[in-house]
Amino acid sequence: MNYEKMYSTIDTHVAGEAFRIVIQSPIRLGGDDIQAKQDELKNNFSNEKNLLLNEPRGHRGMHGCVVTPSRVADFSLLFFNHQDVSNFKYEGLLATVTALVETGNLNRAANDLYKVETVKGIYTLKALVENQEVTSVSIESESCSEIEANLDYTLVRVDDDRNYLLYTLPDSIPSIELEHLAKLNRWGLERTTELMNENIDYVGIVVVESVSSSPGKIRSVTFERDGYILRSSGVDSTFAILTALGQKENSESEIENHSIFGSSLTAKRIAGDEHRFSLETEAFITGSHEFIFDQDDPLKEGFLLA
Repeated sequence: MNYEKMYSTIDTHVAGEAFRIVIQSPIRLGGDDIQAKQDELKNNFSNEKNLLLNEPRGHRGMHGCVVTPSRVADFSLLFFNHQDVSNFKYEGLLATVTALVETGNLNRAANDLYKVETVKGIYTLKALVENQEVTSVSIESESCSEIEANLDYTLVRVDDDRNYLLYTLPDSIPSIELEHLAKLNRWGLERTTELMNENIDYVGIVVVESVSSSPGKIRSVTFERDGYILRSSGVDSTFAILTALGQKENSESEIENHSIFGSSLTAKRIAGDEHRFSLETEAFITGSHEFIFDQDDPLKEGFLLA
């Protein structure tokens, strides 16, 4: 066994979305510039990234995070993901702060505030700890805005950076429930296929259902660019829905966004700023692992199931 090829990770999830956090590995990224390190990670280490993301070690829903030192924050966080997946996810920040604090890889801050450096900027998170367990972690968005509304969808830009297309649940699908997953999946694949050849810049497609009996409660499903269904209701998606609702009369200042798998995220409008939101949730550690990259393994890079 060659321990120089060992990767130590902490596996986590936020509302069902899985993150594999690399805390020790042979991956060496030079310099202090966060963008240069992210570019180096993106353009190299394909075997190593596939090892961690694909079956039989990972799966299509797995996201990768690499923790590195930072001179301007408590640590810096780099993302690596499957093709057509955003290279930044709020959930990764929430999961990593939780994992590092709970495992002792990050000293607890006296004020419970932690700064994380990313290619999108430096974010401040608040993590509340009880009995060495992070009971909640919260973050605030950057500016979000509605860009376009037409008969088909509403285009919302989250953090002045990532575009989401919001659709109302079509009449052909009774509700966003697991029993209608096959219909939802077909609908999402049809939309992503239609958009593939159109010149529209977007990160995800969100289909939304309001729950008439519960004001402020939303059900949604987010499809990534390859048609894959996000496993959670999505932080970005929740911010995007709240942004779109803000354009309507008597709009909600808080929504509870439920996924098809039963998890939920709650976002609130920040007082005095109609374009920014806050979200508080809990992340969970599901395991710690050590992976070995073996050049002789016929499945050393794994595979994806259709």
